[in-house]
Amino acid sequence: MLWFVLALIGAISQAIYSLSVKVLLNKIPPFFLAGYSFLAANLIFMPLILFAGIPPLGPGLFPALAVTVIINTVATILFYRALSTTDLSLCVPILAFTPVFLILTSFVILGEIPSPAGATGIFLVAAGAFLLTYQSGIGQSASIRAPFHSFLYNPGVRSMLIVAFLYSVSVNYDKEVVMNSSPLFGSAITLFLLAIVFLLIARLTRTNNTIAAIDPPQHDAVRSDPQFTRSPFFTYGAVGMMLVVEGISINTAYTMAIVPYVITVKRLSLFFSVLFGGFVLHEQQIRGRMFGAVVMILGAVVIGLWG
Repeated sequence: MLWFVLALIGAISQAIYSLSVKVLLNKIPPFFLAGYSFLAANLIFMPLILFAGIPPLGPGLFPALAVTVIINTVATILFYRALSTTDLSLCVPILAFTPVFLILTSFVILGEIPSPAGATGIFLVAAGAFLLTYQSGIGQSASIRAPFHSFLYNPGVRSMLIVAFLYSVSVNYDKEVVMNSSPLFGSAITLFLLAIVFLLIARLTRTNNTIAAIDPPQHDAVRSDPQFTRSPFFTYGAVGMMLVVEGISINTAYTMAIVPYVITVKRLSLFFSVLFGGFVLHEQQIRGRMFGAVVMILGAVVIGLWG
């Protein structure tokens, strides 16, 4: 059961990472935050790789790297958009849809059909999402239409739903990267390439309003200030460390168990994110969101274990 412990560590690390990004987006432009955080994580990985040595590289490494970097670039942009516009406790639990989409992508690619248990898990995730957003109608009292209103009109919820789908595709290539290298080397090279991509985007967009496409308008003046692009090394290092812990634990778990099992346990990060949203960020409607998040996690567990 070592893979379970590792996946749980990854879940906690991801929740702390999401909280950190949510807070830092108020002060640091998103592309710089992503780029320097990924770069900091890569620099932390380097001594570990030098100690462990470069592993034999399989033929499938570079194709898998190309696909996962492209997908995760888009997913990160949307992930940051969701965190910058929506409560942490509302948008992050939407990632519970990833196991649902894993079943969908498996059907499209492999022709697999969900088992009765898998269908039950899908229903639980959908029900949890409904409960999660039941009191989240914009300017409305709680009603049967509020959840649908949230999915249709809340940009953060919509963005995170797309992120959940993108992750359902990329995790397969993440495992391919690890199987063609090692958990350490695979994490480091992926983060390095993502750092380059985001720092290039940051440089290309810092003189115009492109950043506004993923940020709340009220922060544009702050985000365009170049002083905010030179945050202390400690800030990026702390965020990078969470990525390192998550990357090592999850990628190592991939080598011990199948992807759906690992992702299911990793989705326990949703529970911690709702807790952080309530107790750290003082977000509202936490009790209702907690119940919805628990139901979604239960659905993800059913899919992962019996789907």
